[in-house]
Amino acid sequence: MPATSQHPETVNVLPLTRAELAQACELVRLAFATFIEAAEPGEFWNDRDYVHNRWNAPHSNWLKAEIDGRMVGVLCVSRWGSHAVVGPVAVHPQFWDRAIAKSLMTGCIEQLDAWGVSHAGLMTFPDSAKHIGLYQRFGFWPRSLIAILQHPVSAESGPTGVLKYGAPGSDAQALKNACAAITHAIAPGLDVTGEMDAVREQKLGTTLILVDEAAQPHAFAICHFGPHSEAGAGVFYVKFAAVASGPRAPSVFATLIAACNAAAVQASQETLTVGVNTARDGAYRWLIDEGFRTDILGISMHRGGAGYDHAQAWILDDWR
Repeated sequence: MPATSQHPETVNVLPLTRAELAQACELVRLAFATFIEAAEPGEFWNDRDYVHNRWNAPHSNWLKAEIDGRMVGVLCVSRWGSHAVVGPVAVHPQFWDRAIAKSLMTGCIEQLDAWGVSHAGLMTFPDSAKHIGLYQRFGFWPRSLIAILQHPVSAESGPTGVLKYGAPGSDAQALKNACAAITHAIAPGLDVTGEMDAVREQKLGTTLILVDEAAQPHAFAICHFGPHSEAGAGVFYVKFAAVASGPRAPSVFATLIAACNAAAVQASQETLTVGVNTARDGAYRWLIDEGFRTDILGISMHRGGAGYDHAQAWILDDWR
């Protein structure tokens, strides 16, 4: 029975433990399946995992909300250098409209402040005034759309000059430093090398790195595929990609997408999936012109400016 105003229920926000990961997975799946009215909620997102690999990554932090010892909500926040991404945020449907998400977001803000990040972002439903209003109360303000785009994988050959992070004989630290330099030049403090390590250490996919004529990295893509990743069945999923700024960025971006397609063929995947903020005009238009089709639309919400969402940023990411 819901608590009355005379007897309000106590919501405790605590760290999520390893023993609770399976329960958190089910809660996330049920919450999103119920909200979007999935025809078969029990089968929703059974082919992907947004919980275990993020919990195991040192740059991410999970919180749970409990009432009388029962888990009723979870939230993840990931640190990308001086930037952070919030999500997923999920509340058990039986406890909607009972301020659970508000309690989780209070804990989230405490974590963001402890990290001292200059910018944080999240993705939510663009047609949900309730969700947008919730996040606005915590200083997140809506800006442009986020498009999750898909394209069938083709049998075209891939480009040369592609390295794989963690491959035998490669200098992993040097490659990490080079990728961090690319993102830092686009947005000061942006560092997604934790995602690179998570993919390598947990065997979630691969990180592709393009090098220029001088053998210097100038683009990279952190990619998931397989049953324990965030990709989904038959999907080669680019979680984050970036191209060094400059006049060659559009052509390098095209080469990077070609490299992802070739890697998807090698991994026997059928669909290439990417996310892009529509404020990154060059990257978004290029993908549309090349036949990528929108699967999901979300809205970006920002705390501390617009981050790296501008026309000169040739970046792909997905804040789900």
